[in-house]
Formats: sequence, C-alpha cells, structure tokens
Amino acid sequence: MDFVDRGDDRSEPILIARCRELLGDEADTLTDQDVELIRRHAETMAQVVVQMYVESRRIPG
Repeated sequence: MDFVDRGDDRSEPILIARCRELLGDEADTLTDQDVELIRRHAETMAQVVVQMYVESRRIPG
C-alpha cells in the first residue's frame, strides 16, 4: 500500500513516544522504524476513511 503524501498545510505527525503509549505493551518489542511504519500506515488509513466519507456525502441518494 502506498502512503499518503502529506502536504505542507498539515500538522506534524505524533511523536514516536506517543505512538508507543497508544500501542501500549504491543510496542515493547518494536523498533522505532516499526513504530514509524505503523504511524504512517495509520495516517494513510485515516486519510482513506475521511476521503471515503467525503465522497459518500457527495453521492445523491
């Protein structure tokens, strides 16, 4: 899956440390690179969900 290219007008991604807090015990064995990939994937998925919602609101019915 390709990652969404964030534009300059977006806020900064959450810090790796905060991602680790959100992931909880699951993050204990992950490297920073693993957490970064999860963070990027989560951001991409969020963008997809928002885009799907916006598109569904445009379709009359």
